[in-house]
Amino acid sequence: MASLVINNAYNIGTDLSATISDPYGDVFPVGTLGNLMSMNINFDMEMLKVVPISNGGYPIYLSVPNGLSGTMEFTRFNGAMTSMFTALYQAFYNEGLLPQFTMTIVVLNRSGTTDEYVIPNMVFHRPDFGEFSRITEVNQRLEFSAPTIQSTTGAAGLLAAIPLTGVVGGFSAVAAGL
Repeated sequence: MASLVINNAYNIGTDLSATISDPYGDVFPVGTLGNLMSMNINFDMEMLKVVPISNGGYPIYLSVPNGLSGTMEFTRFNGAMTSMFTALYQAFYNEGLLPQFTMTIVVLNRSGTTDEYVIPNMVFHRPDFGEFSRITEVNQRLEFSAPTIQSTTGAAGLLAAIPLTGVVGGFSAVAAGL
């Protein structure tokens, strides 16, 4: 629980702390990349519709998990994000490396409890280093995608009857050969 909150520092107010690690042993708070102003994570779902000719032709709808996508918005206070992508470019062009990252997120709930989520195999894309202007601060944006998310704190009793392995009832993508 909250194992990767570095020095009890939250990146966005008192609501969220996020830490990034790579397979080479680097670990750093997201706030190292800039003053983290917001983070948004979306569950990407692929909607499938099957219209059978049997059973009266009633359509069957399925919402299939299709990864995660998100954005982080920063106010620039150092060149860390630019430096990180410079290093990632050099790693690719010099060594052929395309590293994936893991992000651990700790959310402080209003109840005083914390939830921890782990997003493995994450990749960054579309870094926006911001617009430099004389009259405004530089806002930067970084997008990311990952195949899945894990909760280390459990579902707190929600959907407790749904099996996480095998199928007791309902639709099985495995049984259907999908």
